[in-house]
Amino acid sequence: MKLFIAEKPSMAKEIANVVSEISNVKIKKNNGYFTIGDNIITWQFGHLLELKSPEQIDEIYKQWNFNTLPIIPKTFEKIIKKNCIEQFNIIKSLVSNNKVSTIIHAGDPDREGELLIRETLYKIKNQKPVKRILLNALDSKSIKLALTNLKDDAIFDNLYKSAEARCEADWLIGMNLSRAYTLLMNRAGYDKVINIGRVMTPTMCLVVNREHDINAFTPTTHYKLEVDFQHQNGLLKTKLNNNDLANDKGYILDKQILINIQNNLINTNPENILISKYDVVLKKERQKLPYSLSKLQIEAGKKYGYSPQKVLDICQELYEKKFTTYPRSDCDYLPQNQFDNAYIILENLKNEFPTLVKECSLDIKSPAWNDKKITAHHAIIPTTLKVNKSILSKECFNIYTMIALSYIAQFYPVHTYNQTNIEVKILDKNYVFTATGKTILDIGWRKLYKSSSDDNNKENLIPNCKEGDNLIYLASNITENITKPPKRFTTSTLLEAMKNINKYVVNPKYKNLLKTTCGIGTEATRAGIIDKLIDKGFLELNKNNLYPTKISIYLNNILPKEIKEPDLTAIWEDWLTQINEGTLDVNKFNHNQIALIKNAIDFTKTLKIKSFNESSYSCPYCNSSLRLITLKDKSKVWICLNKDNCKKGFFSNLNNKPVLISCPNCKTGYLKKRKGSKGYFWSCDNYPTCKTTFSDKNGKPAIK
Repeated sequence: MKLFIAEKPSMAKEIANVVSEISNVKIKKNNGYFTIGDNIITWQFGHLLELKSPEQIDEIYKQWNFNTLPIIPKTFEKIIKKNCIEQFNIIKSLVSNNKVSTIIHAGDPDREGELLIRETLYKIKNQKPVKRILLNALDSKSIKLALTNLKDDAIFDNLYKSAEARCEADWLIGMNLSRAYTLLMNRAGYDKVINIGRVMTPTMCLVVNREHDINAFTPTTHYKLEVDFQHQNGLLKTKLNNNDLANDKGYILDKQILINIQNNLINTNPENILISKYDVVLKKERQKLPYSLSKLQIEAGKKYGYSPQKVLDICQELYEKKFTTYPRSDCDYLPQNQFDNAYIILENLKNEFPTLVKECSLDIKSPAWNDKKITAHHAIIPTTLKVNKSILSKECFNIYTMIALSYIAQFYPVHTYNQTNIEVKILDKNYVFTATGKTILDIGWRKLYKSSSDDNNKENLIPNCKEGDNLIYLASNITENITKPPKRFTTSTLLEAMKNINKYVVNPKYKNLLKTTCGIGTEATRAGIIDKLIDKGFLELNKNNLYPTKISIYLNNILPKEIKEPDLTAIWEDWLTQINEGTLDVNKFNHNQIALIKNAIDFTKTLKIKSFNESSYSCPYCNSSLRLITLKDKSKVWICLNKDNCKKGFFSNLNNKPVLISCPNCKTGYLKKRKGSKGYFWSCDNYPTCKTTFSDKNGKPAIK
């Protein structure tokens, strides 16, 4: 017998339907699994297991304390989630069934999908052979094809190792640094948990840094000169292109310079105005590739204002309805063997997009069909199942339309146009003017994305001319422009920044390296990370723009560079890819993570931070926040929140304010109110080194 273990119930149901169809045997539903002849199909609910929390590893970690950090488990042990115990036991009993000879791993075809089934089998201590089924779509044809192409799961050993390494690295950073910065911020008067994450924190800091850039921005007024020349075949519109007149940012700041040029142009002899360069280059723009998840999230965010998580949820719904392929794809290419499905898919798309499909040609094969670009996934495309628009919401159909158009585009001609570049020189003045034009020859696939405002066949019409032709000066115009601050991130543009993280890296070595990586986070996790930052109060969403909160700005000032900047975080993702490719030893990766954690904790222990709330009071010894508490005798005192390390951090209360008076003699201690046999008095807390005392007068030391 074969035992299929699917990642989720919906996947198990679709596999069961296809197995039933192939074997012509009805499905028998049982508690937690289906049986179809010699086949059993069961399921998980994503991860059934989780890593032990620190307090589950050792009771010493129940109380959060700097003295117990860092927490580095000798081995990482996983336990069954409380709400998954029943299903885990069902799977365990099925795996142990003597009639079962082969296990078929039916997790999603990605790093996390590989991990969540394997970890279950390892927990069960399975010894039976395991095959892997790779499902990029849940329609009947795709499942049938995948069933005929089962892989040995051992092929994906490195993928599993990279998933485990990622899981353990995230645990180390999350558990250790979340505790450390929560304890640190508690001292500063912030009483909530601080979540620190390997991807989440640098993402938060991108928004903080963008806000800083906006606030620090100084607008610059600059000027441009537009000049119209007359050619015998028509008007030529140009712009001044003298870089030697501009500053290091390419701006001309002195308007008078352009006024002088204008005045000089008025009487310029046409013999001194000539075309010094005239190039016409035929350009071909290949078909836009189909969508990966992140590209779809980014474009849908810009087009419809949908959040990344909403787009992922819609894609998951379309996938489960079998209208589109696997949603969490990081690939925008297609396998060659799926070209055979094109006729069926396009025929189905005729129902909703008849005029667009009519212009498709199966004789066209775009660059999207490329087996060398395919890993565990391929781009998101429509399946061979005809869409039923009536059961889709408007939002779902909008996303389906985007996916469908990107597929239809693969069967349209390339977009071709002539690119014209002209350079005009004033010989006796050494002025240079340029013009660029674009003449569309065949709109091709761009017809699918053409807006009504686009010109039909041309941009900046340039007259037919040649190098060496003379021109006549007609008119000029100086435009005043003011530089604008960078735009705030939206959820879509922040996701785009996470994917293209190299753009936000200053170090040239890392910048070049990160151009070849997948950024920070994964296709499946980026949207959730952004939502978590908002839910936890680190970011605020206002009119589709993201703003940093007070706590995120504060954290950005005290976090170590390795945690808040994307450089090393993105490199870790690259390392995980190398583990998957078998070019990096997982032990080296783990060693680097442990070293990072130890350094980060050591750094945190040395920090002396200011009060989080400007209106609160700080301990004069360690600068941590003071808190007013009521004792058993109903009296009130102020205590330092750095209670583990600050032994002198308690002070008397007067009118709900701490009495902070330094000793006038030793200059290093502070006066504390005491109760003696004759009543209250004040003494230096440096006693017995300093034996200064004062009597009490109205709740304060009577210092003369």
